[in-house]
Amino acid sequence: MPRSLDVKNYSDPLYTYVHRYTQLRKEELNQVLPFLEIRLFEKKEMILEAGQIENYLNIVVKGMARKYIVQGDKKREITLQLATEGHFIHSEISFSTRMPSELCVQAVEQTILIRIENNNADRVLRNFHWAETVGRLLTVHLVASKERRLYDLRMKSPKQRLQEMAVHQPNFLRRVPQNILATWLNIKPETLSRLKKTLREKSV
Repeated sequence: MPRSLDVKNYSDPLYTYVHRYTQLRKEELNQVLPFLEIRLFEKKEMILEAGQIENYLNIVVKGMARKYIVQGDKKREITLQLATEGHFIHSEISFSTRMPSELCVQAVEQTILIRIENNNADRVLRNFHWAETVGRLLTVHLVASKERRLYDLRMKSPKQRLQEMAVHQPNFLRRVPQNILATWLNIKPETLSRLKKTLREKSV
């Protein structure tokens, strides 16, 4: 079971993350703190199961989480998103429509999430005049991020995506277990091993 923590201890990193996308002021963030929750999930613990309704908008403040689907009779996993510190992760469709989610969210490492429950998000939007602008800017960011991920999935080969990760996010290669990284690239683990070996040889 996830453990509850004091959200006030994580207000500074939350402000840093959200301020990257909006002009949210600290006094405005302080007004929202009572509506927020903070939870610690252990490695491999499920944050959202397929079939559940997504009740939370989550931002990672420590650790890493992944979003994935389970495909076919063989229960093959395909990772759609890897989220580290400062990134949002949740089932957007389920959160918005209140329908059961078709995907899962899981902690890859011990992970701390700051989250706001769906009804509380509505209360913030109703009660604070600045919240609609902040919400709109966050929505634009989330949509743009999702479009970027979809573009990469459709237009770039697994080798290209791995090469870009090695250049721009080298810590992913150290932090993400190989079996999960393979599901993110949509290739078999043995194929990933060959690609990583090729990258190492080229860097020598």
